Amino acid sequence: MTTPPPHPEQGPYGSLNPYGGDRLRRPQPSPPPGDPAQGPGPVQGPGPVQDGGPGYGPGPAEGSGPMTGPGPVTGPGRRRATVVLAALVAVLLVAGGVSWYALGGEDEGGGSRAGGAGNGAPAGGRSASPSAPSGTAGSTGPDTAAAERINAGRAPGDARLDWTRKNDIDVPGLGADQFGPWVVGDTVATALYRTVAGYSVTDGRQKWSLRLDRDICRATPQASADGRIVVVTRDGTGSSGECRVLRMIDLRTGKQGWQQAVAKEGEWDIFSELSTVITGNTVTAGRAGYSTAYRLGDGTRLFGRGPGTCHPFAFAGGPKLIAAVSCEDGTVDKPHEQVQELDPETGKARWTHEVKRGYHIDHIYSVQPLVVSLYNRAQNKRGVLALTDKGTRRAALVGPDQYAPGCADRSSATNDLQTCRTAADATTFSMATVPTPGLKGTNQIVVFSLDTGRVVRRVPAPAGRTVFPLRAAGGELLVEVHPTLQDQGGMLASVAPGATTLKTLLRLPPGSAEPHRRMESPRAVYDDGRYTIVAGGIGGSSDAEEKKRETIMSFTADETTEVPTP
Repeated sequence: MTTPPPHPEQGPYGSLNPYGGDRLRRPQPSPPPGDPAQGPGPVQGPGPVQDGGPGYGPGPAEGSGPMTGPGPVTGPGRRRATVVLAALVAVLLVAGGVSWYALGGEDEGGGSRAGGAGNGAPAGGRSASPSAPSGTAGSTGPDTAAAERINAGRAPGDARLDWTRKNDIDVPGLGADQFGPWVVGDTVATALYRTVAGYSVTDGRQKWSLRLDRDICRATPQASADGRIVVVTRDGTGSSGECRVLRMIDLRTGKQGWQQAVAKEGEWDIFSELSTVITGNTVTAGRAGYSTAYRLGDGTRLFGRGPGTCHPFAFAGGPKLIAAVSCEDGTVDKPHEQVQELDPETGKARWTHEVKRGYHIDHIYSVQPLVVSLYNRAQNKRGVLALTDKGTRRAALVGPDQYAPGCADRSSATNDLQTCRTAADATTFSMATVPTPGLKGTNQIVVFSLDTGRVVRRVPAPAGRTVFPLRAAGGELLVEVHPTLQDQGGMLASVAPGATTLKTLLRLPPGSAEPHRRMESPRAVYDDGRYTIVAGGIGGSSDAEEKKRETIMSFTADETTEVPTP
């Protein structure tokens, strides 16, 4: 196994790509370093540890899998952000690369303590009628001709394309984000522009469509256990309104429930993009300096900005409510931030973890187990930290590669914390590396121990392919394999606990490669043997071009033939 040489000035930890930014969300190749919050990571042996400089020791232990070099790309970004992002990237390239270091500094925090950001008194919410009735008018139905054409080109062992849909919504300007997918029973739902729609998981036929009267700016990444989501819409028509109206939608029926405008709680309560997540029966509306939570069932306000100088600005949800907290004694170049677990009913902190001064919480890679991505803007450094259920340091992840966590491409500042394509189970965390150069660039998935921070194994992509982790459980890893420019279809594969080779679960037919590649920032779910891929955005230079964009593709295995491994 060959390990690429370290950056000549950065020791064995490698270096990061030049896309370091404060809160700009873009695909960011980023290597886990030592612990920027609490001192050196799991590095053994001598080596100086200096505040603001590298703490070098022997490199981390590696698994037995061969190393194939840096890896996958995340797919095309949104067209409407291209010019803005190009200008920003040019500036950042001039600024130079980003390094990951193991830093010292227990004196500046890193412990866990009771308490934290306070809670406000509950206040009553208000309900509203749906802004538009549900129905199926305007739906073009699944694209049966495309499915038949793609399935006709299948080889023995290829998966079957059960259904695909093309865009039938006239989106504004150069495009719009598509949110979801959410799978609830026999329905898969998505949200685009002013429409939330549910489709049959088996044949793609539209089951319901809810048309709203305002643009959708954001949606909760997860649905509740009983199939409800919350979308954020503008409070005015067009792009002039603020994104501050919450609407609860029941995905089982396609009906809107309560509607609540998030009230401004102070002079500097600026509504850019709300951080909305669901935990239990609570939905959040986080933003810089002010955050509010509501009861999912009826929209009643549960808590808001509490006393003190430290306040949540963004949230990660699901099994727990995790808050990214900013304290008023920090600056842009040297922020003072904390990670907290909040009681979702009261907003009181169950524990608080102090992040080392200068580091900003930019992603939550996993909520349970808790894995946090940190970024130091002034020093252009990154770190990945695993915390225990009590908020204490578990490990700092250290590896010699450049990594591509596949975080969502955004054209403006956002408080989305849960947009990355990583995977974690109780003991491991998995992240893809950046691709090797060229049209046939390849990569690997690197698996870290959450207890030691060390690399425990490497899973290489098939030759000329790129891979991303999709899910992990019990040491087994579910992996997406991207289609190629040579019309090799994508794949869904698994990796057994401790193994380093892929076992194919679904091999997509060659005809699916081109429409799969056309999807902007695609997201996938694998549920009950069904692999569903959804475009993260829809756009085009004309209405006609928009209507050519695939929005969803859904595959299942052909049970009549055995699927060979790659």
